[in-house]
Amino acid sequence: MFLQPSDFFQQLQQLCLKAGVIVVYSPSLPSVPIHGATRWNNNIPLIQLTGRYKQNDIFWFTFFHEAGHILEHSKKYISLENISYKGEDERFEKEADNIAIEYTFSTKNEAKFLALDSFEDDVIESFAQKNKIHPAIIVGRLQYKRLISFKEKRHFFVPINLGE
Repeated sequence: MFLQPSDFFQQLQQLCLKAGVIVVYSPSLPSVPIHGATRWNNNIPLIQLTGRYKQNDIFWFTFFHEAGHILEHSKKYISLENISYKGEDERFEKEADNIAIEYTFSTKNEAKFLALDSFEDDVIESFAQKNKIHPAIIVGRLQYKRLISFKEKRHFFVPINLGE
């Protein structure tokens, strides 16, 4: 099974900093549906993650979504993940979603998994291991696409607790 080091966030911050990107964590505010945000400050890209829902699948999707904005969109564009606001560009949000999909559980891998025609735990674990994908990423996608309920397979999720 996949392990998540206790210092994974510090490792992520250091890796991104080497590439010139600042990654910060802000506690999720009650009743504020923001998973993350991206903006540029003095020509330096900043990814801000909130840890909303505190699940590893959502955390990693949000990280790659926000990274997608840095890679593909104007420095003037400010992204607030999972909230509608004036100035939001639906096309940019869809592009960032597609980048996150390809970096977490690609459409190619998703098609291969769905062809197995089983959502049993052992099938999820085997596919995840073989394709170097955390099982929670697969389960999160199945839930998002409503192929399984949001109550199913929760045992695959790893909690994300960054100082809250």
